[in-house]
Amino acid sequence: MHEDPPRDTEERNVRMGCGTLLGLFVAGLIGFQTYPSWAAWALLCIVCVIICAWLAVRFGDGFWYKALELLRWW
Repeated sequence: MHEDPPRDTEERNVRMGCGTLLGLFVAGLIGFQTYPSWAAWALLCIVCVIICAWLAVRFGDGFWYKALELLRWW
């Protein structure tokens, strides 16, 4: 992934919001396959959201190309 930093706060907010949605989706995929407890489910959601939002803001389009490539199986 190459670094593609956001150019203004609006773009950063959009990237963070979309990364958050992807994080919730990934947490759902993992959670529905493993059936964790409620506390583990909440922790899984928080961790996935933070990681995906940070990667989306940090790497921009490079992150999305890689994420779509990894989610191609679905």
